[in-house]
Amino acid sequence: MLAGMSLRHQAGRAVRRVRRSIEPTAPPPTIDGQQPLVGHDTVDVRKLLDTYTVDELSEAADDYYRKNLDGVDYYYAKPVGNIDEAPDLLICFAQVLAGVRPIRGMRVLDFGAGTGWTSRMLTQLGCEVVVCDVSATALDIAAEMFERLPVAGDQPAPTFLRWDGFRFDLDDESIDRIFCIDAFHHVPNPAAVLAEMGRVLKPGGVAGFQEPGPNHSKTAQSQFEMKQFTVIENDIIMDNIDEWGRAAGFTDLRLAVFTSDQFQTSIEGYNDFLAGGVTRTHLYEHMLPFVGERRIFFLSKGERATADSRERRGLDARLEIHLDAGPIGAGTAIVGHATATNTGTTHWLASDAVQGPVLIGVHLLDAEGKYLDRDYTRIPLPRGSGGGVASGEAVAFDFELAAPESPGDYQLEFDLVAEHVAWFEMNGVPTTLLPLVVT
Repeated sequence: MLAGMSLRHQAGRAVRRVRRSIEPTAPPPTIDGQQPLVGHDTVDVRKLLDTYTVDELSEAADDYYRKNLDGVDYYYAKPVGNIDEAPDLLICFAQVLAGVRPIRGMRVLDFGAGTGWTSRMLTQLGCEVVVCDVSATALDIAAEMFERLPVAGDQPAPTFLRWDGFRFDLDDESIDRIFCIDAFHHVPNPAAVLAEMGRVLKPGGVAGFQEPGPNHSKTAQSQFEMKQFTVIENDIIMDNIDEWGRAAGFTDLRLAVFTSDQFQTSIEGYNDFLAGGVTRTHLYEHMLPFVGERRIFFLSKGERATADSRERRGLDARLEIHLDAGPIGAGTAIVGHATATNTGTTHWLASDAVQGPVLIGVHLLDAEGKYLDRDYTRIPLPRGSGGGVASGEAVAFDFELAAPESPGDYQLEFDLVAEHVAWFEMNGVPTTLLPLVVT
């Protein structure tokens, strides 16, 4: 069962009443700091997998959503449905987001998306999201959520894809990034799913996962879900993930080490931590239970593609500007000469690119340095290597821009800008400020 069934953790009032009725009155033993084990009638997830087909498990997932439609407003509220789960959902999502780093314009497969809260966030980032789940009902809820809570700005519209449990209806190497939040441990055929992910992911792509740990199937909540809803609650064994991933064409596996359970200390303890004292050991001990029961990991398919100007990180430059001397009449052309050198680690996309193009931006100031027009004009860069400007490359060119319509003393400030991403000055790149006298 897929993603959607991750919503088991937020079942409605009726489910909570059932949960209370079966919880033991005395705390039984725990496994690695996780939830208590239930009694002697333990469900073996392997027997559950032998009992039901993939199609039957898929139907059970859809049935779960159909039976919980009276609590649909909760789904629309995720990830801030309640304070008990919101910090963990947001922090874990942020960890996967940071590891995968989908940038504007990328096509992202949100596998096991359930009712789509993660898909909505990825869409807001400017990604073209494929919202994928085994449950048609969950996808209907997700589509309705996008209607009720539209994203801000002109973002790519999501597409909705029902997963049949075996194969994505997607072309080979058609996806830039894959997200999987609390869903992979529900699939009955994990090796086959990873093989499909490897098929549709482009070279240089990354798949990020947030899943439980190696004893998950034995915890009380997992036992409850398997008994009550026929949910698959697999244990996540990283050696298996590594083996299956390599067979699927993935070349690297990395795990994130963190905790969503906040660690607090006194000011003395904080200073001790900064000084390398015993508080660092306390933090390590605090993290162990979370790290033991959670797996946030990333599978890469070859070397990651070179980052480009659709993201701010890595943007750096040296910009040289010279203007021709002589009187400038109001509204006439100013002739200049520019050399822009890409001293950063990212590739600058061409000035006519749809997402993240790099241009010279010009601010107009008065003689005292007061901004009159922060977006006075843009100057496109010529194409260099790869259609834009590669890291380490310089482009030199002449340009013209119109002088202000009114005579007076001005200043022109030149900066580079990755449109809708960042001004290079924000990354510490010096601007060029030149005086201008208009007659």
